[in-house]
Amino acid sequence: CRCTGYRKIIAAVMDASLQGASLDFRLPRSGHAIGSSPVRLDGVPKVTGAEKFGGDSFPADALAVLVVRSPHYHASFAFGDLDGWTKAHPGIAGVFTAADIPGKNCFGAIGPFADQPALAEGFARLRGEAVALVAGEREAILDLDLSDFPVRWSELPHFLQPAEAQAEGAALIHESRPANLLTSGLVERGDPETALAGAAFTVSGAIDTSYVEHAYIEPEAGYAYLDGDTLVVVACTQAPYMDRDETAKVLGLAVDKVRIVPTATGGGFGSKLDVSLQPLIGLVAMKTGRPAALAYTRTESMISTTKRHPAEMRATIGADADGLVTGMIFEGDFNTGAYASWGPTVANRVPVHASGPYATPNYRAEGRAIHTHGPISGAFRGFGVPQATIMQETLYDELAGKLGMDRLDFRLKNCLRNGSETVTGQLLESGVGIAECLESLQPHWVRATADADAFNSASRDRKRGVGIASCWYGCGNTSLPNPSTIRVGIAADGTVILHQGAVDIGQGSNTVIAQICADALGLPLEKFQLKSADTAITPDAGKTSA
Repeated sequence: CRCTGYRKIIAAVMDASLQGASLDFRLPRSGHAIGSSPVRLDGVPKVTGAEKFGGDSFPADALAVLVVRSPHYHASFAFGDLDGWTKAHPGIAGVFTAADIPGKNCFGAIGPFADQPALAEGFARLRGEAVALVAGEREAILDLDLSDFPVRWSELPHFLQPAEAQAEGAALIHESRPANLLTSGLVERGDPETALAGAAFTVSGAIDTSYVEHAYIEPEAGYAYLDGDTLVVVACTQAPYMDRDETAKVLGLAVDKVRIVPTATGGGFGSKLDVSLQPLIGLVAMKTGRPAALAYTRTESMISTTKRHPAEMRATIGADADGLVTGMIFEGDFNTGAYASWGPTVANRVPVHASGPYATPNYRAEGRAIHTHGPISGAFRGFGVPQATIMQETLYDELAGKLGMDRLDFRLKNCLRNGSETVTGQLLESGVGIAECLESLQPHWVRATADADAFNSASRDRKRGVGIASCWYGCGNTSLPNPSTIRVGIAADGTVILHQGAVDIGQGSNTVIAQICADALGLPLEKFQLKSADTAITPDAGKTSA
């Protein structure tokens, strides 16, 4: 995983030739799987190159699919003579539009907020939105120039910033959402106004953050085919059961007539939680009776898939003369783009976390997800919490400066501990480790700040800074049910079959769940045969996400 950069990946590659002969492939003995570090059960294919990712195993007879996308942020459109265009281009098997969709042309990560068409109908709400599919033989698609594709565009006014979207008289992107507000979240505790008014020191600030592209190494890719009356989709994903349910809805199929077989996934970071190409290739396979394959280009992936939410944040934090935080008020507008995706989760998670891992007795935080004609914003490593952390930690630095306190000492003074209550009123009885983390940093902090001071004293044209920040994140489902089911069976030869449906995109679930199961049953790991995620044979283990 490149979560902390590519250093570990590069170091591992450089070290492989030196360490290969010394790898210990022995598995731990019975009862000792947990706590050991066996070679990953799915690791060898990854390092030998035998692993199959989304675009590695397209059937030879698969139709290639191209997606016609809107070049405008907001536009109405009408198709011309699609049949004539198809006949004029040898090797093209068909063109498919929203009119060909047999089910409900609407999907979304969160059911009550689902609002995105698989193919736009009549007008596009964002640049890059899919409006039609062209399917054909691979050679024909490779040579195809879509510049003569029969679609007429009429560009419409658009807005890209939340302030524009909420201005008086702004057109609604979705008629059912007044003021282009998707949803909002609020957490309130105590009396923050009174606390701030009586604080010995206060700091206020406003920070804007920008879009961030996931930029996973592997763009979206996969293929679909019919197996009798069942549609099979083989593609990279973080959420196979969500893909199954949404694809079935769009294509008018029963959920047990859609099978999602995840390939290895070359990075996701949240964006592959959303449906992307699954209903598109499924539609082509259903309409033509042939396998259909699609791999997004890098440009296509960047223009059409979700991003980290841009945020416009404002906050005030106060402390008493002893350096204890007394109150905080936070407001954040999050640009959720044209469709909902995971915007509701961001709007609700941010207020829960905006205090950071610090005791804040008086608190109010509100997060708003606002529609614009910009790229769709969705899940990205923390659902908005990193943005709020930038705001809170920046003000903590300023508040420590006003108090004349060391920045690390200020955080230690205010961090949550066993017995603390969070801003939501949750009593943390045990396991609170932020103080221990900060204390372990102290010698490094002292050394780094001293080194920076010495460097800055000697350098005129360059200066060195040292920063410290903390972030916290609840890994549950924001108080909603979050079940995960694993199934174990025994084959005739005594082999234990582990049906493990959590998509392993680097976090190690294939190996870790096998370790847990081995110790629970008192069996050695070599007794287990792993069956990875496949909605036809593995139970729903939930989505792979933060």
